[in-house]
Parts: sequence; structure tokens; C-alpha cells
Amino acid sequence: MKISSFDLNLFVILNAIYTEGSLTKAAQVVGITQPAVSNALSRLRDKFNDDLFVRTGSGMVPTQKTENMISDIQNALTLIQQSVNEPDTFDPATSNRNFKLSLGDISESRVLPFIMKEIYESAPNISLGSYAYKRADQVHALSTNNLDFVVDPVIPNSNEVNSSKVFEDDFVAIHRDGHNISKIKNITIEDVVKEKHLHVSRRKMGEHLIDMELDKIGLKRNVALRCQHFLIAPPIIKSTDLILMATRSFAKRNNLSFVEIPIEIPSMEYFLIWHKSDEGDGGHIWMKDLITRAFKEAQR
Repeated sequence: MKISSFDLNLFVILNAIYTEGSLTKAAQVVGITQPAVSNALSRLRDKFNDDLFVRTGSGMVPTQKTENMISDIQNALTLIQQSVNEPDTFDPATSNRNFKLSLGDISESRVLPFIMKEIYESAPNISLGSYAYKRADQVHALSTNNLDFVVDPVIPNSNEVNSSKVFEDDFVAIHRDGHNISKIKNITIEDVVKEKHLHVSRRKMGEHLIDMELDKIGLKRNVALRCQHFLIAPPIIKSTDLILMATRSFAKRNNLSFVEIPIEIPSMEYFLIWHKSDEGDGGHIWMKDLITRAFKEAQR
């Protein structure tokens, strides 16, 4: 098959069907009607002499032929997108672009004040949205422009995205001023663990990194309160004897006292994640730099 005889827009539609698993949703992403997507799929089937997708109760399932092609198709579409992006045309001072981020509440508190100050001073017409997306939905949201960036400790297992580490910090045991734990000389991990703890997590199940490390040495935290958001943690810590094992920068930013944790625990890392098709876009480059600088500032 010669490429000169092939409508390259069909590859865009094939990728949308693959990503969405639905002709209707693919139509919405591409911006055409559902019958037009059906017609395009029919043309693709004729070209490749294969069904390409099989309709099932759970959606359009790709055939092996599609699975064999999709990685190369996605890479080619990304290269094409990068070649038409024009970074020189983006001017933050005049742009009215809206950027959409997926941040947790603690990342919001770390970087949004810095980012919005920069926007207020140099890009007054740019707006920002911060949204919570499940990890299973992040790549899809990035590929369909429902998100521009994700900040998360876990990089998606996908060849559609790029990433860079923007934050790293160690854990400490945070407590109220005058807590008895601050008076212990040669503190041990047993001293820390026997205290009542505050644990912050939005997940219904699954161990925290700290708990996995404690499990290795046969210890377990006594969690007296589990809550969903870090923003409520400082007033709780300041008014009770609960211990919070969280990052050093969180303690410093909230003027909270802390002691070192006397075992080695891997650092907390956060990664900035974006879709490969956004590489080379001027606005995307500008916002990526702004987010990166905001996280650097948060570590000071």
C-alpha cells in the first residue's frame, strides 16, 4: 500500500477508536459525527483487509492487526503534531489560554500560589484549572486534551507520555510543639511508632510507602485518625498528640515541629507528566517551565 494513496486522517480516527473503545466517543474526540467514524472504520477495514475492531459488550476491542500497528501509528501522529506546533507564536502576555492540571491537594498547596503569582504578573489573561483524575484515566485525559499536565508519584505505563521529576523530599515525624517525642534522646523507630498517628490518604485501600518500610522490620503504625486531605492536618497536629509522618517541606511550610525518622525510608518523588503530542507547543513549554520552577521554589 502506497502512503500517497492513503488518507492519513484515517489514522487519527483509528487511534481515537483505539483510545476510546467506542465509535461515539471517538467521534466526540475527533470532532466529527458517529456515522463519519463508522464510514472511516469501514474504509480502514477495506484497506487492511481486517476487522481492526470487534464490537463486544465492553466496547470496541482491537484485533491483533490493530495491536501490531497502533504503537507505530501513535508515534507517527505524535511526530506530525510536533512538526506543526509553533512555539514562537505563544506570547504569555497576550494569550488567553486555559491550562488544565491534575494535582493532589498537597501539590496544589505547594505550587498554585507561586504559579498564580507569576500568571498575575506576566500572563493576566491565562487561566488555570486543577482537577482530580484517577491514575487509570490520566493518559486518556492527556491524549484527549482534557488535561495538559499530571503531577503524580507514579508515571503511567504508557508510551504516549513523557515525564520529568520535579520534586523530591524526605519524610519526618511531625508533631505539636512541646510533644514528649521531642524530648527523647537517641530516639528509636519504636518510639515513633508507639505514638498515635494521623494518616492522610484518599485511597480506600493500599499501603503507604512508610507502612511498607515498617512492615519490613515488623512494625506497624497505630493510626488513630485517617483523613483524606493534607490541608486539615496542621490544625489537628497542633491541637493533639498525634504524629504525622510526612515530608520535611510540608512541616516547614506549615511551621510544624518534627523529629527525624530513625530508619532509612525512600524519598517522596513527584513527576510532571504530559502527552508526547504536546512537545514543541509554545504554551505547553511555557507552562511546563512554570510548574517546574514552582516545585523548585517549594523545596527551599
